[in-house]
Amino acid sequence: MNRTRQISLVGLAFASSIACASVDVSVGASAPTYGTTLNFDEAGGPTGSGIANDSWSGIGVSSLYGLDGNTFVDNLNATPGFGWLPNNNVMVGNFGVAIEFDTDVTEFSAQVWDNAGPADFISGGMIAVAEKDGVEVGSFFWEFPIYGPGGDNWFNFTTSGGDSFDRVAFVGFAFVSPQTIIDNISFNTVPVPGTASLLGCGLLTLSRRRRR
Repeated sequence: MNRTRQISLVGLAFASSIACASVDVSVGASAPTYGTTLNFDEAGGPTGSGIANDSWSGIGVSSLYGLDGNTFVDNLNATPGFGWLPNNNVMVGNFGVAIEFDTDVTEFSAQVWDNAGPADFISGGMIAVAEKDGVEVGSFFWEFPIYGPGGDNWFNFTTSGGDSFDRVAFVGFAFVSPQTIIDNISFNTVPVPGTASLLGCGLLTLSRRRRR
């Protein structure tokens, strides 16, 4: 085999691994709702500015925060200029929003607005990224983010082949006052190993006790 042929095969193998990536990120007019949900309207949920990043750890979100270090939640529908937002609480993150999970996630969806505007050679556009153990495993660059009524603003992350991720980030590239707004988060987590077998053992023990 000559050297040129060897390089071609290596390149083909690398290209195949990218094409077969099993974390897919898409954007559309709607997205599925998964098992665990967070819409910021839950009873007793925090509102206002400076909210602790771990405020939603009880549902498996170890950290949720704006990339400027401030986590802000409120209903902005009555605020001048934001009447196009739904009449409920949303989370705002200047420079973007990041979500970290207690355990690996297999599916994720959320409604996201960003003021980055159309991408050009110096700014604009927004990227949605899925990571696992600090490594990017899926992404989607959105050239025309929605910051107003209508349009495609639902992101959906799905996996296959047993893959998963543990962090999601939305980063807008607005040149001035970048702002990302997120709502209606939902996700599915990877089942804890051994849970099913432990449940089976418990049922077996119960069955044995009843037979005595």
